[in-house]
This record gives sequence, C-alpha cells and structure tokens, in this order.
Amino acid sequence: MCSYNSFADIFEEVKKRLTLSPTAMKLWIEPLKPLKLNNNQVLLYVASDFARDMAVNSFGNILTDTFSELLGFEVELKIMCDNELTHEQKLHYGLETPEAEKELEKELEDDYVMKSRLSKSEAESNYKHTFDTFIVGDNNKLAYASCKAIVQEPGTKFNPLFIYSEPGLGKTHLLSAVKTEMERLHPEMNIIYTTADTFTDDFVSSIRSNRTEEFKAKYHSCDMLLIDDIQFISNKVETQQEMFHTFNYLHNQNKQIIFTSDRPPKEINGVEERLISRFEWGLLADIAPPEYETRVAIIKRKAELFHLDLSDNVIQFLADKLKTNIRQLEGAITKINALAVVTGVTPTLNIAQSVVKDILSNHEPIPVTVEKIINEVAKIYSVDPDDIRSSKRTSQISTARQVAIYVVSRITGLSYSSIGEEFGHRDHSTVVYAINKVRSILNNDPSFKGMVEDMIKNLGNNSV
Repeated sequence: MCSYNSFADIFEEVKKRLTLSPTAMKLWIEPLKPLKLNNNQVLLYVASDFARDMAVNSFGNILTDTFSELLGFEVELKIMCDNELTHEQKLHYGLETPEAEKELEKELEDDYVMKSRLSKSEAESNYKHTFDTFIVGDNNKLAYASCKAIVQEPGTKFNPLFIYSEPGLGKTHLLSAVKTEMERLHPEMNIIYTTADTFTDDFVSSIRSNRTEEFKAKYHSCDMLLIDDIQFISNKVETQQEMFHTFNYLHNQNKQIIFTSDRPPKEINGVEERLISRFEWGLLADIAPPEYETRVAIIKRKAELFHLDLSDNVIQFLADKLKTNIRQLEGAITKINALAVVTGVTPTLNIAQSVVKDILSNHEPIPVTVEKIINEVAKIYSVDPDDIRSSKRTSQISTARQVAIYVVSRITGLSYSSIGEEFGHRDHSTVVYAINKVRSILNNDPSFKGMVEDMIKNLGNNSV
C-alpha cells in the first residue's frame, strides 16, 4: 500500500480511481466528506439522508471495492448524515461551517429537482394495467384469452371466470384491463371492481347502519362484477351468504362475474361448498410463473415505457434472478429507473445487482457482484483486477481469468454471453473454454479444488 499523510489523501486517491460520469461524481461523490478510518471501517459524511441513500445504493459497492483495493484489505463502508452526528462531532470534523450550511441547502435544492425529474419520468411512463401492457406467454395465455373474449361478449361465456395464481403474476393486471376495456367499449355499463375485503367491509357497514337494502341494490345493479382476492372471504359466514345471493342474482341475469384468488376454489378453506361449486361453474384459468422469454419481454416492455436503455447483460441478469414474481420484475425496473434519473448514471450490472439484493427475500440467494469476484481472484493470484479483464495472456493472468469466469458462472448464474461482456467483451466460446478448463483441473487437482471451494464459500456460496 502506498503511503498517505491522512485519510483525506486516501479518499482523494479513491475518487481519482472511480470511473463514473462527471454528473455522478459532481452530484453524489464530491459532496462526501472523509471522517476517519477506524480499523477496517471507512467513515464518510454527507449532509442529507437522501444524498446518503443515493450514495450507498448506487455507489456503495464500487466505493467499498476501491477503498479495499487501495488499502490492501477488506473494508466496511459507512456513510453518516447530518442528523447522526452531535454538535461536538461536527465541530471535531470541521463540518459546522457556513460553507457546509450552503452545501446542505444546495443538496436540498438538488433533492427537490431530482424528485421532480423522477415524478416526471414516472408520469411519462404511462404504465397502466391494460391489455396492451400485459405480456402474454405460455404461462398466462388461457387467462388472457378468456378475459379478451369476455370483453367482446360479457355474460355469454366463461361465466364466472375464476383466475388463480401465486401473488404477483398478473391477476390484478388482467382484472384492471377488463375494467378499462369495458369502460372504453361500453361506457353506459355499471362495472364494479372491488376486493373481497372491501365487499366484506361494505356488507358489515350496511348491517351496522341498517342499510342492507342499499348494499344489495348497489351490487345487484351492476352489469359486471370483478372481485380480486376472493380467498379473503374465508371463515366469514355472513359475507359468504351475501356473496352467494349476489352471485345467484347476477348470474341469473347473465351479468359477467370474474374472481381472482391465490389458489383454486377447492383449496380455499373455510368457504361453503355451495359457494365453491359456484366458483367452478364457469372456467378456471391458472397463471404459472413466467418462463425466461416472457420475463425478458416484461423487462423490455417496462423499460421501454420508462424510456430506459438497459444493456443485454442487465436484462439477462434480472430475468435470471427474479423468476417467480412479475411484480418484483416491474419493481426492479422502477427502482433502476429512479436511480438512473436522479444520478444521471447509465444502469449497470452492478446497479442491477444492488437492486435485486434489496428485492430478494431472505430465503433467496443474494447476488455477488462480478467486480467482487474478480477482485477476490486477483488477490489470490497476485494480479491486477484490470489485467483479468484485459487481453494479456501471461500464464498467471490467464489462469486467474479462467478461475474468475468459472466462479462468476457458478455464483451469479449469468448467461455465457453476459459473462463474456464482463470480461472484456469475450465471445461465448472463450467463456465455455475457460469453464471447461477449470472443471478439468478441479477433477484432477484436490488442492486447486479446495482453493476454489473456499473462495466460493467466502463469497457466499457453499458448493462448487
């Protein structure tokens, strides 16, 4: 490690090594102030909570890695903001100055401008739950086709329609699409779109206020009844009785009824058998988790609506990691767009990994960044991380590169083409060769296998 006179000198060198846009440096890195290096903890300061959160979420990984690379040991990054320091601490660190106050005012002004830009971006995305924004795949085409048919001839087929799936797969989207399209084609019709909980609350309120006839008139007079999450009437006996009568009245009038649920009718416990049988009178349509191609299409469509340019490796990473919930996919794109708008930084794989880390539950693997893996391999082989991505072909660098490619493949699950992009735009065949070469050595060299196993374990995985 080079010699530096102060922690401030170290931080200045870190900033020189960062490869960020001028806008990102000006908005989010330059406002950071070095406080101290306490053992392996790097302590920085920025005035506002918003600026701190943006720095941590968008640049925390690259700052941590750059400090670690410069200092020669792993560090923990902590960024503190104004309300976390006492008056004495601010004086100690030289933060209580007129310049600091002006800087805080400027940051607050920037905060307001950034949030305005973000609101404008979200408004312009115009992402509404319509048939046009619903991505059709093998997993949902029956539910989609049924809803489209109902809009054309409500009450004549598939009545009732019962759509069921795990949460976050598009049931509510389809219900909203039906409502929107019906209001466009038949503005004269009375469409009621509600949830089972709201139906229950309306019914209970009508009993308490002695207005049950008004309740019945409201629901019996509709031309189409759409009820989301019908499973929530479970164990509500009086609500079920009123639902049964409402269903019979509307069905006898050939009024269209659509229910959604997180499970098929027979698996909803605590519901009367006569009501279960009504749910099954029409068509049952399930929605399965989307296959890879559908996930990619969803990501691209959502990004397109935000006018957000995502690279193929970011799209592939998101599609690989967020497999079972469309809402998670859409939430990831929304957050990436927010970061892009307020930072002015083009979305990178590093940012996508940070977003996915926040979204995934504790039961799902947290992605390890490619940068972290390369840095770890570089330390083991005593080479420069940049050399691993370079075209250099010395024996030491080539071996380190092959090991890094193998570990990235095992831990991140990225496609071979995406891995190739991460390692200096190498082609698919080079990645395959590297992985096969490492596998061959693993099978024949126990000490090499032990080293790779330990590395993967340290990076958060337990198997080779």
